[in-house]
Amino acid sequence: MQERVEKSLSSAEDMIYIATAVVLIVAAITLLAFSVFNFFEGFNGHIGQQISQLLDGLLLVLMLVEILHTVGIFLKKRKLVIEPFLAVGIIAAIRRVLIITAEQVNPTPEHAAVFRMTMLELGLLAAMILSFVFCIFLLRRHGRDEPVEMEE
Repeated sequence: MQERVEKSLSSAEDMIYIATAVVLIVAAITLLAFSVFNFFEGFNGHIGQQISQLLDGLLLVLMLVEILHTVGIFLKKRKLVIEPFLAVGIIAAIRRVLIITAEQVNPTPEHAAVFRMTMLELGLLAAMILSFVFCIFLLRRHGRDEPVEMEE
C-alpha cells in the first residue's frame, strides 16, 4: 500500500514538473518573440532604449531557460543541481543593474537622495554578483557541482 502511494505521489510530482516545463517553454518562446517584435517595431530614434529593452527581455528569457534546464535535470536524474540557480541569480542581478543604469541616464540635483540609494543598490547588486560567481568558482574547483540526490 505504501509503495503504491509513493509511486502515485512520484507520478504526480513528475506531471507537475512536466507541466511546469511546458509553461516555461511557452513563456520563453512568447517572451523571445515579443521582445524581438518590439525591438523591430519600436524604432523611433531611441536605439539605446530599444536595445536596453531587448536586452532586458533576452535576459529574462535566459532566466526562464536556466530554470527549465534545472527542471529537465531533475526529471532525468531525480537530482537537484545548484549551479543553474546561481546562474539565474547572476542573470537577475545583471538585469536589475541594466534597468537601474538605463533609468539613471539623466539624474537631476533634486533627486540626490534617490541617486545615493540607487548607487547603494548598485553596490549591493555588484557584491551579490561577485558572491554568486565565487560560489560557482568554488563548486567547480572543488568538484562539488554534482547533483544532490533527492529523498524519495
